Amino acid sequence: MKRRPFLHLAVGALATAGCLGAPDPVAESPDSTTDAATRSETSGTTEMAASDGSPFAIERVETFDYVVRLNDLGGDPSGGITAFSDLGEREREVFEIARDEGYETDDRPEWLVRFASSTPHVERDGAYFRLEHTFPTTAIAAEAVAESDVDGEIASAEEYETAVTHDGRVMTGLLRIAREEGIDLTDVWPALREFLDTYAAVRYRGDLLALSVEVEDDGAPYTVSATEVPVSEAARGDVWNVSEEPEPVRDLVRSAGETSGAYGFGRAPDGFLDGLDGHEYIYLDGTFYTSHVEKRGSVAVSVAAEFDAGEVRLSLRNDADAERRLTTGAPRPFGVLRFHPVGDPEGRRLLWTDAYAESDHVRTEGREIQSVNDIALASALAPGESVSETYVVDSDLSTGEYAVEGSVGVEKTGSPAGEGSSNLRFRVVFSVE
Repeated sequence: MKRRPFLHLAVGALATAGCLGAPDPVAESPDSTTDAATRSETSGTTEMAASDGSPFAIERVETFDYVVRLNDLGGDPSGGITAFSDLGEREREVFEIARDEGYETDDRPEWLVRFASSTPHVERDGAYFRLEHTFPTTAIAAEAVAESDVDGEIASAEEYETAVTHDGRVMTGLLRIAREEGIDLTDVWPALREFLDTYAAVRYRGDLLALSVEVEDDGAPYTVSATEVPVSEAARGDVWNVSEEPEPVRDLVRSAGETSGAYGFGRAPDGFLDGLDGHEYIYLDGTFYTSHVEKRGSVAVSVAAEFDAGEVRLSLRNDADAERRLTTGAPRPFGVLRFHPVGDPEGRRLLWTDAYAESDHVRTEGREIQSVNDIALASALAPGESVSETYVVDSDLSTGEYAVEGSVGVEKTGSPAGEGSSNLRFRVVFSVE
C-alpha cells in the first residue's frame, strides 16, 4: 500500500481553495502601436463632435487577436513549497547545513521534527530544494471490520476528534486517508500517540475501522538533507519556466499576470501559445500561474462605436459569409457594460441603457443595477447583419480619456460544441473635452 505524508497532504488541500466570479474586463494592450491590437477607427466622429458641440468623441475601437487569462497562484501552487525568507532562524540554519553538507543530530526536538516533516520543499533565490529526513515514521492504515473482529478497546468519534486536534487544527481526515491508501506521520504529538497506543479501532462516520500502526526507526544519528530539484517537481505539475525565455515572452507573461482578468494583445511570440497549452503552470518572478487562452486569432465580427447627443451607440457586425452565433450575459447584445478612466480600472461607472430595466434577468432600482442573473444568452447574426445598443454616458465626467471594455462569445453556426468558438474582447476609448 502506498502511503502519503498526512501533513503534506493537509497543506496541499489548502492550496486548492479558490473563488469563482464573473470575468473581468480585458486590459489595455501592452503598447499603443497597431501591432499590439487590431483596431478599427470609427469614422466621422471628429466632425460630429465639432458640429453638434458635444464634448464626447470616439478615439479608437480596439479588438484583440489574442486573449489570455492568467490566474495568480502565488509562490506555492502545490501547498508544499516554503520560501526560505519565511523560515525561522533555527530552521534556516538547519536548511543551510542540510543543503551544504547534510544535517545530523542525535536529538529529536519537536520543532525540528515538525519542520522536517511538514516542509517538502524550500525555495531560495529561485532555486527549489527537496527536504528528506530519517526521523522515525509512524505508518497508519485502517479498514472496516465487524465489532467481533476487534481485539482491544474501541474509541468513540469524540475521542478520535480530540486526539487529532493539535496546534489549532482539527485533522479529522486522517482516518479517511488511512483507510483509502494509508499515511505516514513523522510528527506524532502526545495526544495522538496515546490514542494510537490505547485503541484498536474507531467508530468513524457509521463504520468501525480497525487500526494498524507500525513504527519505523533506524535510530540515531538522524539526518536532514536538502537536494536541489526542478521547479516542476516542487510544484507537483508540469511548469513552463518563463524566466528562461526571451524578453518578449517574459514581458507578455508579466503584463498578463499583473492584469486582473483577461488580457488582450495583437501578436503572440513564437511558441507562446504552445507554452501556455503544454504546461499546467506558468512560472515567472517567483510567481506561478494557471493559464487559459480565450481567443486565438481574429474572428469575423467587428465592433463599431459612435456618439450622438451624449449617447454612445455600440454595434456588432458579422463580416463573415456565414451565420455567427453570439453569446453574452444579460441583456443582449453586450450584457452590462461599464467604463472607467484610462489607467484607472478601479474607477468603473455604469453605462446606462433602458434595456437593463426591461430585461427579465437584470434587477434595477432607478438607474442602478442591483443584481444580474448568471446566464448566457445566445443569438444568431446573419452575414452582413449588425446588432447594436445605445447607452447614456454620465454628463459630469472630467476632461480626459475613458475606456469601455467587454466581451462577446462568437461561434460558427453548425460547428460541433466548443469548435470554432472564440471570445471577442473589445475596448472602446472615448474622450471628454
